[in-house]
Amino acid sequence: MGEGRGDTSSHRAGNPALVLRDSATEVLARWTAAVSGGLITIRDRHLTGPMVAAAGAIEVAVHAWDVARACGEYHPIPTPLAEELLDLAHLFVTRADRPARFAPPVTVPMHAPPQDHLLAYLGRHPDWHAHN
Repeated sequence: MGEGRGDTSSHRAGNPALVLRDSATEVLARWTAAVSGGLITIRDRHLTGPMVAAAGAIEVAVHAWDVARACGEYHPIPTPLAEELLDLAHLFVTRADRPARFAPPVTVPMHAPPQDHLLAYLGRHPDWHAHN
């Protein structure tokens, strides 16, 4: 996934957020390809491999964004990925998950990019500097 900012492999190697993102993406891709059609049990839930991979993809993308922001970097979640993850987040994160697992959703303008809608739905301020 290119960043659109002249990212090179050497730049990614020295950037913890990009290394985390790239490594986690590779692991998820390989794991998803290897998953059979069997169910995976997590506590009292029985999930399919693709469901676990989808939840993992949300975790990886959003936590990589968190790490990047904490490091003072800006590495956006690619628009097609953010759109897909937002759809999945609506399935996985419900009112029952708030406030124990997720903060309340944050309001963003309707015209905001998909990344901002994803982050806001998961209780993050897309423009977090303005809120710290």
